Amino acid sequence: MKEFNIIILAAGKGERMMSKKPKVMHEIMGKPMIGYVVERARALNPISITAVTGYGRDKVEAFLAKYNINYSVQHEQKGTAHAVLTAKRLISNNDLLILYGDVPLIESSTLKDFIAFYKKFNDITFMITSINDPTGYGRVLLEGDNIKYIIEDADASPEEKTIKEINTGICIIPEKYISLIEKIGCNNKKGEYYLTDICKVAKENSIAVKGYHYDKPLEVLGVNGKKELLEANQTMKNNIIDFHIRKGVAFIDRNIYIETDVTIGNDSVIYPNVYIAGNTEIGEDVVIGPNTIIEDSIIKHNVNIGGFCLIKGAEIKGGTTIPPFSKKIK
Repeated sequence: MKEFNIIILAAGKGERMMSKKPKVMHEIMGKPMIGYVVERARALNPISITAVTGYGRDKVEAFLAKYNINYSVQHEQKGTAHAVLTAKRLISNNDLLILYGDVPLIESSTLKDFIAFYKKFNDITFMITSINDPTGYGRVLLEGDNIKYIIEDADASPEEKTIKEINTGICIIPEKYISLIEKIGCNNKKGEYYLTDICKVAKENSIAVKGYHYDKPLEVLGVNGKKELLEANQTMKNNIIDFHIRKGVAFIDRNIYIETDVTIGNDSVIYPNVYIAGNTEIGEDVVIGPNTIIEDSIIKHNVNIGGFCLIKGAEIKGGTTIPPFSKKIK
């Protein structure tokens, strides 16, 4: 799918997180949430990926170094359109997909469906969704598949605030319309350059803007506060468990912790309150008893680990039985 450049917006501090840590560096099941977004972006095989960093850029860029992507810095928080323009010099003459570093639950399959919709029309296209309480989100006024305009919550009238259709922020801008971003103004209560105002600019130039409705808002909305961070962790945990179940792993209970990079072999059994983290590989036919912690370890096939064990940085040979309350620390 080498037809797109991708920009990932990751410059914000995230005031609602009430944290000194950059917003996108908050972890979901052991991984900073921007890591998931970059991985989903890479799965699309784009021409380039550029992260727009800002607050805490040193920490963000240090984490992203392993992904070998581009960076652009937004030194002042002047809005999403301003953030995109800081990266303009790094993108070639191709269509542009804009993602957000605080949307860790997005799936590559969802983005592929979004791109397929875009290709039907080749117009500016925003991904939208509906929620019962749209407070804080930009409202979308639609005419069929066409977007008339998107109004940010702070600027919305009482009538507009009743609209349930909201903007996720995810959008595609065709190469021929990228220059419209430069025409966006900052005539709003926050004095920021909103990317959503490209809808107004497009209308002034008789250009259509499409809305692609996605009906799973939890997957495509940003993680803005600690409550949403908890919910995202719970959702990701269940996604990880379901993935391993499909691979033939048995779980006695969902009350466990397994990070995304852990591998588990077929016919293994995991008991409640188990914690498995880091670069851990677990073979086939392994039984892990309750309340056991395993980090950065290799567990070969046919191993039986009793409850309340602590295993860190170790390699356990196949066929081993580890009694309860044992410690194996390298």
